[in-house]
Amino acid sequence: MRSFGFLLHSLLLAAVLIGLFISSSQPYADQDMRGTISKVVDERNWEERLQDITLQYSGREISIEEKGTAGFLEFFLRKGVHFATFAFLAYCWYRVLRYRLAFSTALPWSAFLSLLVAVLDEWHQTFTPDRVGVVQDVLLDLSGSLTMLACICLANLWEKARAKS
Repeated sequence: MRSFGFLLHSLLLAAVLIGLFISSSQPYADQDMRGTISKVVDERNWEERLQDITLQYSGREISIEEKGTAGFLEFFLRKGVHFATFAFLAYCWYRVLRYRLAFSTALPWSAFLSLLVAVLDEWHQTFTPDRVGVVQDVLLDLSGSLTMLACICLANLWEKARAKS
């Protein structure tokens, strides 16, 4: 049963890594969701709610005025997917490494390997038409990974406390 779990987690890890490679190989035009967002979202309603929000990301202004409503929503959707994907990647690294390593060793290695993948993913994007690699995305990916690993730490602490009582 242990080997089945290792195989399952290894396959999940491989699937995430392959998915990231495929995704960063696609030009932005192939991933553009603005048309779909425009069809399923009441843009006027969202524009009224979000029109005063402006932020800087990678030296560019992100606002409804600058990107349009669909582009603004797409920005947050894409960044949310970045965060969630790297949280799941860190979980997969942790689960695979945990079969061979102690908790205290698997956790930092999971963080390091997730960061390495984030850096390589952004670098890979620099070879893709209409894509760039940005440090801010690496930091966003790292925050997703660290959030997941913090949750794993908290779950581990909770389990230890529960076992004592």
